[in-house]
Amino acid sequence: MSAKVSSAELHAWETLQVVMEILKREVNRDLWSDAQLSEAEFTVLANLRLATDGVRPRGCAEAIGWDSSRLAHQVGRLERRGLVSRRSDERDGRGVVLVLTDEGREAYRRAIGPHLRSVQKWFAAALTSTHVEGMTASLDALRGHIRHLTATSPEDER
Repeated sequence: MSAKVSSAELHAWETLQVVMEILKREVNRDLWSDAQLSEAEFTVLANLRLATDGVRPRGCAEAIGWDSSRLAHQVGRLERRGLVSRRSDERDGRGVVLVLTDEGREAYRRAIGPHLRSVQKWFAAALTSTHVEGMTASLDALRGHIRHLTATSPEDER
């Protein structure tokens, strides 16, 4: 693998960094204003919303691309707010699963409409369908590349 980055690649990388920071800040600001949830809290609630039997913490962390310590921190905050709880895994009884409380479901329900409006305002309104298709293809390629690199041990790259 070459360590050289072209000027076009570097420009794309720097632009991605700046745009992602701005988008995260603005959407997070809207989410807090509209629903009193941080983006991280909303992300966890969104991941748990369809899992009526709960989700193992590791599975939740993997699904949203976080490490387990970041998830544990957010789950602790959500538990203190009464939005998430931990319970024994009914499938095998050895582990725990994360589940939304009734308050958590209501918080997600209140947040989803305003969140989607914010996504439309800050993201989708700027893009044509051609932009979205190209961006999706690029992001899928990046995700696949990252999965490949993280699945490869350091010894394999020598």
